[in-house]
Amino acid sequence: MSPARGLCRSIAHTVNNLKTLDIEYRHSSRRRSIGIMVTTEGKVVVTLPRGTTQESLAQALAKHRAWIEVKVAERQAAWGQLKAGEAYLLGEAFRLTVLRGATGAVTLNGPEIRVPLPEGADLWPRLVDWYAGRAFTRLQARVAHFAAAMGLSPGPVELKGWKRRWGECHPDGKLRFNWRLIMCPPAVIDYVVVHELAHLSVPGHNPRFWGQVAKVLPDYAARRRWLNQEGSPFLLWLPGMTQPQ
Repeated sequence: MSPARGLCRSIAHTVNNLKTLDIEYRHSSRRRSIGIMVTTEGKVVVTLPRGTTQESLAQALAKHRAWIEVKVAERQAAWGQLKAGEAYLLGEAFRLTVLRGATGAVTLNGPEIRVPLPEGADLWPRLVDWYAGRAFTRLQARVAHFAAAMGLSPGPVELKGWKRRWGECHPDGKLRFNWRLIMCPPAVIDYVVVHELAHLSVPGHNPRFWGQVAKVLPDYAARRRWLNQEGSPFLLWLPGMTQPQ
């Protein structure tokens, strides 16, 4: 039995006092030290370099126990805010109403998002198209607004469907954003826009970069914190989903 498997049961009781914990062990010939991360879904991933011993694994887990507890709790709390039958737009929850057998466009009507679903059609593609359209319109407008304020000339805006990333500044000047950003509050969307725009002049995340962001958004830290703590479920959200599938 590998040291990882041998310790799996004890780890489940150690971290957050859970009887079971979703832990994945990976082996890497490239790593020189043990790596521990908590994914968007709340899974603990432990990457082991070649030759890892039970003792070194136990020490690493004990050292990072508090961090693991915090991250797992954050992910669980964030997922707990989602409710089945709801969809999200600009940080607000709306009732998702599927009109089976109906035709027409997806519409926002007061407290609900109505999705006509013709016979044989799938819900998810229709909903994604609607979200993406709203996301593109908003992101283009916000990029133009903040680019002018920052004296920058970005390339075109593109949308992506990443599961692990919110935005990207490409070397050619293109700004790529996750269409799921449209589910987040407006203040958070603006933070991601400014973040990526700042990369046009400062590639890395050094003090100069954060200074650029702070000039435009003095409260960027709070917006960033929301994204890190509350945004994870939206990266994987599906209609009717209250827990990762």
